[in-house]
Amino acid sequence: MNTTKNIIIASIEEALKKMNINKPIILTEAKNYGDYSTNIALTLQKELGKKAIDIAQEIVKNIDLKKYVQISEIQVAEPGFINFWVSNTVFADAINTINKLGEHYGDMTGNKGAINVEFVSANPTGYLHIGHARNAAIGATLCNILEKAGHRVVREYLVNDYGNQMNNLAASIFSRYQQIFNKDYPMPEDSYRGGDIIEFAQEFYNQNKDKYKGVEYTEEMRMLFRAFGREFALKNIEKDLKRFGVWFDLYTSESEQYRKNLVWPTIKRLKTTYEKDGATWLKTTSGGKDDKDRVIIKSNGDSTYLCADIAYHEQKFVQLNDPEKGVIIDVWGADHSGYVERVKFSFEDLGWRRDQLEILLFQLIRVMKDGKEVKMSKRLGTSLTLRELLDLVGKDAIRFFLIERSYNSKIDFDINKVNNADESNPMYIIKYAHARATQLLEKSAFNKNPIASEITDEFAQKLVNELKEYPDLIATMAKTYKVNLLPPYLLKLAGAFNSFYSNTKILGSQNEESLIALIKAAKTVLANGMNLMDLDIPERM
Repeated sequence: MNTTKNIIIASIEEALKKMNINKPIILTEAKNYGDYSTNIALTLQKELGKKAIDIAQEIVKNIDLKKYVQISEIQVAEPGFINFWVSNTVFADAINTINKLGEHYGDMTGNKGAINVEFVSANPTGYLHIGHARNAAIGATLCNILEKAGHRVVREYLVNDYGNQMNNLAASIFSRYQQIFNKDYPMPEDSYRGGDIIEFAQEFYNQNKDKYKGVEYTEEMRMLFRAFGREFALKNIEKDLKRFGVWFDLYTSESEQYRKNLVWPTIKRLKTTYEKDGATWLKTTSGGKDDKDRVIIKSNGDSTYLCADIAYHEQKFVQLNDPEKGVIIDVWGADHSGYVERVKFSFEDLGWRRDQLEILLFQLIRVMKDGKEVKMSKRLGTSLTLRELLDLVGKDAIRFFLIERSYNSKIDFDINKVNNADESNPMYIIKYAHARATQLLEKSAFNKNPIASEITDEFAQKLVNELKEYPDLIATMAKTYKVNLLPPYLLKLAGAFNSFYSNTKILGSQNEESLIALIKAAKTVLANGMNLMDLDIPERM
């Protein structure tokens, strides 16, 4: 995207090229003098053995203003800063471009490659909790950003329904079901003891009454309760995610991978496996980053979780049908950090490029209320569930605050703070700016299709400069996966809008149509940004 900032940088690079200089350029918004400024001449003093002021003047002399018509004026200031003024028509052109593109402003074109994003993927052994909520917020927002950036995105949820945790779930529900009739019925040693399992058992009773009262826990019962637990868990997971504004293109069952014989053919293709003590090992230490080799098939013939995961990663990559540009992204909790190298090594061992598998690790969350940590769910006796948190603060507050910080940073999620409807709450400021813009548009006679012609107001120009940063932000987030850059950008944009609103006469001014066009553009970008987070967009507050 050729923003004014990029055009100015290009003009400096061209001038330096004429001087046989190749050096990174930092361009900042000027605070008091001009629209943009660079200190490049100051950084070249020692290298060139000249005064910065002389270097700056030489750079300016080599900039062709006839070619770079967006630059209206350039001045050199002591001790060697170069300050740029942007043509007023550039501001108007930017506004009109935004209003023309509307919701497509910031879209990137061209074949950017297909991306599979696997996120949440909570075991179907209970309800979603606050940790799953952070995973969902990061993954869903990242998918929206990647699509905005021109990628074909597949949202995938891996259902971990093959391992022993499903047997533990079945036994746990069975025991809780029997306790409905006999409160002294024992729980298995490795059972799930959260209150959600009591609710699972109650639902089983609602469907079957006393049909299985007092029966022996046979293989048939294990399969019955296992199937019920899986389906009831997934039903509730999908229900809570839908309420959270999160959806998936694909739910992939781990047990189905084995049933369809999709695991073993892949495992046989691994190049660095070996046999030891009756088990099959993967030589992950040969990559130099794992502390020991890993078992993929146990001595009793059972596969480890890593075994299925190796095959699954290759399968979803192949399904992208984009071997050159395709990428798969996993969003995992930080407790899986030791697992990263094993999966990356196996992916490379199968012949794929290591850089085509990205794993994002997010840190833990503490939920705070009234200055104290909320550790337990009163209803379930377990971690605070997503549905309880939704009841407490609502979807938007959770989504916004869970991506506001870098995914590798720990979060204190303060329920009191996120519920504040004032300027201490950044989400409130952003939403209020959008609502204010909507109301201003409704009051103006130019609200149908305003065209900007000239923007001379200082606060209006600063707002336009913020709006022009949006496409570059999309490109940066799509490249780095740093979705946490979005909330502060929107907050800064809302701040620029509020400064413009507070310091500029809009309705009834001589330049009302241009200013209303700017308001419409600001409203568009605020809405676009909130849409990427799947937030509700208010017309009034």
